[in-house]
Amino acid sequence: MKWFPVVSFLLVAFSSFAQKTIKGFVLDADKGIPISNASVFLNTTSIGAVTNAEGNFILTVPNGRFDLIVSSIGYETYNQTISSATVPDNLTIRLKLKSELMQTVIVEPYEKDGWEKWGKFFLENFIGTSANALNCRIRNTNVIHFRNSKKKNELTAIADEPLIIENKALGYTLHYQLESFTYNFKDRYLLYTGYPFFQPMKGGPVKQRRWEKRRTEAYFGSMMQFMRSVYLNKIAQENFEVRSLQKIPNIEKQRVKALYSTNQQRTKRNDGTFVVTTINQDTATYYDHILAQEDYKDVIGRNLLPGDSIAYGIDSFTAGLEFSNYLLVIYKNKLAPLEYRQQFPKSSTAMMSQIVLINQRPVEIEANGSYYNPVDLMSTGYWAWSEKIAMMLPFDYVPPKH
Repeated sequence: MKWFPVVSFLLVAFSSFAQKTIKGFVLDADKGIPISNASVFLNTTSIGAVTNAEGNFILTVPNGRFDLIVSSIGYETYNQTISSATVPDNLTIRLKLKSELMQTVIVEPYEKDGWEKWGKFFLENFIGTSANALNCRIRNTNVIHFRNSKKKNELTAIADEPLIIENKALGYTLHYQLESFTYNFKDRYLLYTGYPFFQPMKGGPVKQRRWEKRRTEAYFGSMMQFMRSVYLNKIAQENFEVRSLQKIPNIEKQRVKALYSTNQQRTKRNDGTFVVTTINQDTATYYDHILAQEDYKDVIGRNLLPGDSIAYGIDSFTAGLEFSNYLLVIYKNKLAPLEYRQQFPKSSTAMMSQIVLINQRPVEIEANGSYYNPVDLMSTGYWAWSEKIAMMLPFDYVPPKH
């Protein structure tokens, strides 16, 4: 792969190629019969269609690369990455029945009364806890099922059909094809994947202005804005500060953990009784102080990183984001929302996030701010809190020029 600095590709991408209209045909993979009312859309956009009685659809593809998603109840979700420059004029898409794919899979039973047990937890981690989340509602929670694995210490959720989510804060109805939701309680690690399709809500001028204002507020400081700024090599102009970040293990805490567990262990005698080894009070106080510290110490780079130090051009329409260790990203133009600061009082008042390439491979950024593969990038801090459904915007969203 040839490395070269990122340049302003976005204007080229928007102007070099016209939008392309494609036609397609969706049918059952085994029976060969057309599938009507199948949803066909570009992932995380407001661009979509529904197949007619003959299984046909027409879709307009903007410039760039997108995941074409086709879903129908009872069928496995179809996913194909397409580009406006290379996608054929006609597509034939064959969907496979879910039952056939699940015949050889041993499935653990669902949690009884799962929504009553885990519904609030699911909403907080999926929809979020921002002010916008108060105006979000999942209309068909009955299709969500939960499994709580004691062995893996993690919760998973699946849905029988697309979730219908009303986001009255931003003015969208989302059809969300939930593919996976996993929360590991030990590591406090959340991963959910899915394919959202946005439908703008209808409303009068007052509602439209209110929605546009909230969409703008959600956009500025978001990961979408950051990725677009990286693509354009305009990180500073978009009011982001980026610094290198290293996490140094707290060696003393690791040593104290080992000593603490050793000094407190129960030793069994030959007669069946136990001896409990203890430590003196002064040592115990010191141990408690060390154990209360963080597992890692953050070492932040002094110098700001320009865009071309963390990104490079892959081709005329794609940028690559690659860095070692972590990046500390701060949006300077506003403070973190009050609800975030209340929930995490020890965190900075700034919109401060950390990102890491968990698989040590770069992600590819498109002009609209989408990036591939999203599971390769993990965020902590502000973005881990804010990048939820209640704050999500479609990739074809364009903020006001001002």
